[in-house]
Amino acid sequence: MIETAVDNAQDYEHLHPKSRELVNLPVEERIIKRWRGMWINHKAADNLVATLDRYLVTPPSLRPRNLLIYGESGVGKSTILERWEKRVRTDNAKRVEAEDFDGVGDWAVLPTVRIQTPPAGDETKLYNNFLIEFGIRPSPSMGLAQKELLVRRLIAQCGVKVILMDEFHNALSGRFDKRLHFNVLIKNLTNETGVPIVAAGTEGVKLVFEKEDQLLRRFNFVQLERMKMDAEWRKILGAYNRLIPLRRPSDLAEAGLSERLYSLSKGVIGELSNLLHDAAVAAIETGEERITEAVVRSVR
Repeated sequence: MIETAVDNAQDYEHLHPKSRELVNLPVEERIIKRWRGMWINHKAADNLVATLDRYLVTPPSLRPRNLLIYGESGVGKSTILERWEKRVRTDNAKRVEAEDFDGVGDWAVLPTVRIQTPPAGDETKLYNNFLIEFGIRPSPSMGLAQKELLVRRLIAQCGVKVILMDEFHNALSGRFDKRLHFNVLIKNLTNETGVPIVAAGTEGVKLVFEKEDQLLRRFNFVQLERMKMDAEWRKILGAYNRLIPLRRPSDLAEAGLSERLYSLSKGVIGELSNLLHDAAVAAIETGEERITEAVVRSVR
């Protein structure tokens, strides 16, 4: 019976050790507050991270080759960039601390900066977003030219090696003249700093690039696609089995449930995550303490 489930975390052998520590927490702590921090690795993410790592160690150049990561919403573009940037910054902080032999500190070193691309490629908002990322509150009295020079100086002083621009499709939604101006901004920023841009956007961005030679010639491309219902899909479901802190073992990779989850999420990793979040909450609230087809049907 569900009610007789033992409370000793070490008895939940179906779970990852860290997940066992959570099984007796209320649903808010067990699932809702912690869900966003859950990460399920997969081959496409590994391949993209390897590409980003190569960009990180590529020396500056007069004409850096940029990267566009594109795909429909929910396939993991922003999540991968966020996690990669966090890892790079953490590794860098450890290195700086280890090399600070006399304990006096050093200039801030930021191997990466990540900003949201402003709507219609708004130049003022672009530089404001950079300054905020560097920890500087833009002054209303500061002119556009001043902001541009300050951003370039900070990129050099902080040792930035990769510029990450998320939601890149925002900049390409305006009029042709606005897009053209933004293209020039990007070209000048990379040429004068020597630092490549890694941009992420929806599938429509690639179509715009194909029509605008200035962009097309300056970017490499990586597409993140929906998952296929194959061994990699079952591997992801198996990882969720271990990580979702439910007291009874789920069998998400079982043929019927696996197909149901794929049909509902259509192979979009973000949709799968949302679906399993709701199912996990329902499983706890109903006392089922595992995800079954019936539980999934109750939330979708």
